Amino acid sequence: MLDRCRECAENREVGAREEPLRREGGDEAAPDDPASRGFSVYDHIRPSAEGKTVRALIRLLGAAVGLVWRVDRRQFAAAIGLQVLASLALTAQLFAVRHVAAAIVDAGSHQPKLSAVLPGIVVLAVVSATIAIAASLQAHLTLLLGEKVGREAQEHVLEVASAVDLDAFERPAFYDRLERARFNAGERNMAAVQSVIELIGALLGSVAALAVIVTLAPVLGPLLLIGLIPGWRNAARYSRELHRTMQELTPIDRERTYLMRALSERDHAKEVRAFGVASTLRARHGRLYDIRIDMLRRLVRGHVWRGLVSDVAGAGAIALTLALVVLLLRERQLSVADGATVLLALVMLGQRLRSVLTQAGALYESSLFVEDFTTFVDLNPETGPARERLPAPAGFESIVVDDVHFAYPGTPRLSLRGVSLEINAGEIVALVGANGSGKTTLAKLLSGLHTPSSGKILWDGVDVACVDPSELRRSIAVLFQDFVQWQLPARDNIALGRPELIDDAARVHEAAETAGASPFLERLPAGYETILSRAFPGGRDLSTGQWQRVALARAFFRDAPLLIMDEPTASLDPLAEYQLFNSIRELVRGRSVLFISHRFSSVKLADRIYVLSDGEIIEHGSHDELMATGGRYAHFFTLQASAYLDEPSAHA
Repeated sequence: MLDRCRECAENREVGAREEPLRREGGDEAAPDDPASRGFSVYDHIRPSAEGKTVRALIRLLGAAVGLVWRVDRRQFAAAIGLQVLASLALTAQLFAVRHVAAAIVDAGSHQPKLSAVLPGIVVLAVVSATIAIAASLQAHLTLLLGEKVGREAQEHVLEVASAVDLDAFERPAFYDRLERARFNAGERNMAAVQSVIELIGALLGSVAALAVIVTLAPVLGPLLLIGLIPGWRNAARYSRELHRTMQELTPIDRERTYLMRALSERDHAKEVRAFGVASTLRARHGRLYDIRIDMLRRLVRGHVWRGLVSDVAGAGAIALTLALVVLLLRERQLSVADGATVLLALVMLGQRLRSVLTQAGALYESSLFVEDFTTFVDLNPETGPARERLPAPAGFESIVVDDVHFAYPGTPRLSLRGVSLEINAGEIVALVGANGSGKTTLAKLLSGLHTPSSGKILWDGVDVACVDPSELRRSIAVLFQDFVQWQLPARDNIALGRPELIDDAARVHEAAETAGASPFLERLPAGYETILSRAFPGGRDLSTGQWQRVALARAFFRDAPLLIMDEPTASLDPLAEYQLFNSIRELVRGRSVLFISHRFSSVKLADRIYVLSDGEIIEHGSHDELMATGGRYAHFFTLQASAYLDEPSAHA
């Protein structure tokens, strides 16, 4: 296993080991220069270089149709079948009209016999009813199918968004892709398929009408088809320009959406009012909306003028066709009944051809947007090439951080430089330092949320970069400083620490008791079933300190061998903080703990203390050893302690 681990680590560091050293030496690589790093998920985030060729569009359309087929193939097949039925009914309708017209013409000045026209009238009635019923059924099928497709597509987006590396969320390009995928997921996939269904119906209807026309007057066919060309070219150009415009608008729309939330949601409501920033933010929101409207206005203006030209060309083709029909009637190359049928077929054909152009343009447009969805879904690590992984350790005797460097994506600055430390089983290890020293970054690396740019994190000699990160995280419980306040029942807020045990009420109560959260949770209107948010009926909110105890209970509920606590007492009062630190060994029950704090006085009981400064560990040891050394830890410990000791005399 060690040989496999060594090989995995060597492969991982190809092209990456030298990167931090190059950056430190002053020869900084551009953040987005592919040569400055190995191949990663960010190479997929860039827009596809593939041109919008017919092959590309067929591929994208195939992806959309494939999604709908997987969701409900029966409903999809039924919708297409109804379109085929409607088209066949249209052909029957035209020939029924011809039959009735011929019977009337043959009767001349006499009253046409009922027996001559009745069959045609019956066929017309049956066919008209069939078309109406098919249209109604298709509308209902499409509505249900659209909802199913929307759900399936959104599931794909959520799956990717929750599975990609945390590094992705450090990139604006990822947020743009996520926004477009989230918007286009269900709507555009279903719009593409809806366009396919309606395009099939329009094409079949056009073929049916054209077949009648060509059967009765073959010379009219080419002229009708030539009239389609300007409209199709205009629709295709508009679709390309709309897609490009929406891509350019994505960052603007994201900022506008953020401002909308900031002005309308509870989290920002206090500061919006306290600082009186509502009018400033509304003005900024309005300016962003003005930019959006202006870009769309320019797009529409160009499309309208080009559309006018194509419509005039199409109308000219129809006028020439009608003139040719009149000429054929005068030359008696068409009978009156055939002429009437051809005229009706021309009207129907015009309607169907307009629908063909509309749906073809919509299909082309949707396929461009579907690419935003498909390329985002391709970011899912599970869809990439299989990579051999070592079994993730279920526990450990020793965790070693060995010469770790780390820089966040898109920045040349190293957040960690050559960090090395050790956490043994059952130990409490403290990490202290000023804000911005790299403490939380190191916690993210130890949590498996980021991978070191170079160096290793070893669990009993196994490089964790070579194991399944999701499997490794089962052995880690994290209490982040900016923990999530889930707007869910109190029970779920705790049980989400280990979702597979979400129904274990006894464990939830035990974790809450251990974290000191049970007294106030039990007093809530519905106890542990109370939603922790006033945004929902019957919900209640908690104080910041109470929320921190709930988050602490969530970490305890996970019952993992490694517990990482990032500023766990930041919102606790001094007495609660003192009680937590004095009972920490009993609370963690033999687990290993990495305790992160900027308060030097709060980590005295740790077995070992590491002091971080500007991404580097500058000293380490026990509290007594560090105080005896008289270094940075001793200086800041004395400084922070003196602030409390001097406080009474300051008020005297």
